[in-house]
Amino acid sequence: MSWMDDLYVIYQKLDANRCDEVKNNILKAQIDGCARGKAYFLVLQQLVHIKTGKAPVYELIKGEIESFIHHSREQYLN
Repeated sequence: MSWMDDLYVIYQKLDANRCDEVKNNILKAQIDGCARGKAYFLVLQQLVHIKTGKAPVYELIKGEIESFIHHSREQYLN
């Protein structure tokens, strides 16, 4: 699974649970990042923020966040 697949599932879960503000923040980071060639890192920053500061939302999308973070270890840290 790619990080874009994880992001798609995250958006679906956030929509289903009416977490519009969180979704919009991630989406904004993705769009801003596409314009600057840094989409993955800006989205990752938002997801880490959720992990550390929004426990209920984190629990909802924990698996996808951890998978998303794992992609950075595979692609950028090796």
